[in-house]
Amino acid sequence: MQNYRMMVMVASLERHLENERKIIYEAIIGQSAIPVGLSFPSMSANYLLKLNNQCLNDADYLFLLIGKEYGPITEKGTSNLHQIYATAQAMRKPIVSFVYNGSHTTEADLFDQKRREGFVNSLKTASTFYWSSADELRDAVERGLERVQEHSPSVGWVKSDQSLSFSASNNIDNDIVAKLKLQIDELKQRIEKVSSGTHDSILDFDADPRPWNMSYSCNAFREGRLKQFSGHLNYDMRAIFDWLSAALLSHVAESRVQNLLAGKIQNEVLSEAKRLWKGCHAVSDVKIDQDSTDDLKKRLRLMGIVDFDEQGRWRLTSAAEKLTLMQQK
Repeated sequence: MQNYRMMVMVASLERHLENERKIIYEAIIGQSAIPVGLSFPSMSANYLLKLNNQCLNDADYLFLLIGKEYGPITEKGTSNLHQIYATAQAMRKPIVSFVYNGSHTTEADLFDQKRREGFVNSLKTASTFYWSSADELRDAVERGLERVQEHSPSVGWVKSDQSLSFSASNNIDNDIVAKLKLQIDELKQRIEKVSSGTHDSILDFDADPRPWNMSYSCNAFREGRLKQFSGHLNYDMRAIFDWLSAALLSHVAESRVQNLLAGKIQNEVLSEAKRLWKGCHAVSDVKIDQDSTDDLKKRLRLMGIVDFDEQGRWRLTSAAEKLTLMQQK
């Protein structure tokens, strides 16, 4: 009997999606996972947003169910559903989206549909599934849960009456403890090596002293209106190193690196949007152009800061890792 269960937060609007939420809940339970979360009503509901944020904090994954509507706008300029999505991104929660692509038979508000279109466009990733019927949705949920567990495995939750034993009979826990001990021993060895050495001239920040010229795109909001923006920002390469060094002590997927950088520049992007679009009060879905990411990869590699494995994941070189650990002392 499997003791561990994945917890999946299901976020959606309430109107027109009651049956679809039931399908998702049944499919999740059928895969031995735990569905949580409350649907958002057809009006702004801050108390439900707080409750759903609590569910999201405990959940292993977020499943977004997108129907025919974007949803009511809150004082932050986005819908509650969009805010849950942004919070999950900030928390680095794996997100799987299920987007309705059938016929729109209801009388829809033009501005709502425009906002929905912009929101859906920001979700077009490998973890987005499209559905137009109950059978398609059920199949998509089952495939989505299998995929997210394969690509973003999580420890999950365990029943409180199942005591965590480290005896020989519990092979799973023994494996986890053994791996943690190995990681601790490796870290101790690295710290000892760093403590006995110096870091003079181990990195060449002067190999390319130019600032990183980065292009970005985002959604900006003003009084319930959505507008897509793009722009350029410049950053010193040492600042980029400071932003990424801690995360790159272990292998990190390129998509996560882009999310880390997007989080760092969000305030400056908001300032630019306010300057260019008077009255703008919020931005979301900040994305860094792939050409800018590729340029950063080449420059960090030239400076001896980053290496890449066969799967394209980023990690600090030995020299950059040594400098990072020295700065933390």
